[in-house]
Amino acid sequence: MPAWKKKNKDLDWEGMFRKYVWNVDTTPYFTAVPDLNRRQANSEVRFYCWFVIILFGVITLTSFKVGIEKGSVGVAYYGLTVVCAAVMFGIAKFYPAALYLSATPLVSLTYLWLYGMGSERPLGDTIIVTLVLLALLRYSLRLVAIAKAYPEMSEAPSDDT
Repeated sequence: MPAWKKKNKDLDWEGMFRKYVWNVDTTPYFTAVPDLNRRQANSEVRFYCWFVIILFGVITLTSFKVGIEKGSVGVAYYGLTVVCAAVMFGIAKFYPAALYLSATPLVSLTYLWLYGMGSERPLGDTIIVTLVLLALLRYSLRLVAIAKAYPEMSEAPSDDT
């Protein structure tokens, strides 16, 4: 009988959950920063940087497209600088880039409350976006701590047993 037919037909939901949703090595979000190793920090930083690059990449492209008519060219250039900082932080774990990224939710909150109130956006949407930005602001403190501790982090233990 072929090897693929010998496999158990039952799904291992617990194993799939550990592999794809919660894994200490690849999703260490509840591990304290002093307890992280470089592999865990790299994984966490990589996920955050991809999130920021995609989000602010879309904001930048959209703002450049409508910016000349609507006057939002400043938003486009700020979004571009955030994307560049995320690339630098993702590749080199550059501490000043982490500081710049940590200010992004605060700048976004300021922009939202200065220019977003009284617009055609419903108040409920503004409150939801505010809560998401506050959560990102709280999480950005963790990223700054990771960037600060990164040079002294230990290498990940090898998988050789």
